[in-house]
Amino acid sequence: MKFKPEIPDAVLLAEALEQDFAQAQNMGKVQLGEECLFLKKFSGAAYLPYSRITRAWLRQEEVKARLCCGTANFDQFYLVMACADGQERRGQVEDKASGQRCLDHIAVRNPEVKIGYVKPAE
Repeated sequence: MKFKPEIPDAVLLAEALEQDFAQAQNMGKVQLGEECLFLKKFSGAAYLPYSRITRAWLRQEEVKARLCCGTANFDQFYLVMACADGQERRGQVEDKASGQRCLDHIAVRNPEVKIGYVKPAE
């Protein structure tokens, strides 16, 4: 599998990434390894070391679909991470419980991470 660093200066060895990815927990498009969080992409996976995450939270997005018999609501959940380079990254998780397991895992792997969304100052 091809691995790409989410933050360009956070390059790790391919052997270590393969091993970490192989044992990682699958949470949808996010996989939780011991050293890195993996975001599955079309042609491989991007990796983000836990040490580069400064804040993490869950985002719930509502999607309404028109069907022949009315409308349906499909909620989607995303793990959003503010990183040391000032950028935000996000990966879709299966449900709210999976997202909470991701937050708990990140907090264990990097105790410096602030968990929860903070509204930007205006």
